[in-house]
Amino acid sequence: MGPNGAGKTTLLRIIAEGLSYDSGEVRIFGKPISRESLRMIGYVPQEDILYNLLTVEENLRFYADIFDAPIERIDEIIELLDLPRKKKVKELSGGFRKRLSIGVMLLHDPKILILDEPSVGLDVPTRRELWSLIENLKEEGKTILIATHYMEEAEILADRVGIINEGKVIAVGTVEELKRLAGESSVIKVSGVLKGLERLSEFGKIVLKEDSVRIITSNPKEVLARIVEVLLSAGSEIRMVKIEEPTLEDVFLKLTGRGLE
Repeated sequence: MGPNGAGKTTLLRIIAEGLSYDSGEVRIFGKPISRESLRMIGYVPQEDILYNLLTVEENLRFYADIFDAPIERIDEIIELLDLPRKKKVKELSGGFRKRLSIGVMLLHDPKILILDEPSVGLDVPTRRELWSLIENLKEEGKTILIATHYMEEAEILADRVGIINEGKVIAVGTVEELKRLAGESSVIKVSGVLKGLERLSEFGKIVLKEDSVRIITSNPKEVLARIVEVLLSAGSEIRMVKIEEPTLEDVFLKLTGRGLE
């Protein structure tokens, strides 16, 4: 997990494509990267490699030939992912394009599935359908590595999370372990038409969203009234104020001083 430009895609390409790197070591099932180990991986990049004028089945047949996958695997993939067999790719929704992209990389039955920002550009219902699919693949025994800058995606899907910033992994652990890195901090969330946000930095680190602000602080009850007073005096129209537990994004902010977006 990390913001755009943190190095997530580069790391995935090193693992999945054998891209050269300057230092460190990559091992797959305990062994250095090799042609044999790369065949154990299915890599789904952000940009799909589908042919728009071909049908779902024709795309799968094309890539089955490339991967030397058995022809019956096509029917298995179509059933597993509930794909519209005869529909042309250009007619598919974003969610089904992503399903088909995953299906292509499942043809050779890899042990490891690597997904780069799988839910970018998808609406919330479609995103949740994709998450359910990923959960099902995990239950079937696939090892799944996901790069994301969506906090919720990491919290829902991940057994373990690595936080990456400026090309370096700065923390690794379960979601609960990482949240403990926030220490005794809590988060004050204020939403509405907000003004005077530049004056909130005295209360703690802040994360700005489209119509809300999150303030990470160790003494929320003491500063809550003062935060509201500052915002109201600046002409804000406050809709909601609440105290929350820290999220992974708050942990990232505490570790790096920047938000995930």
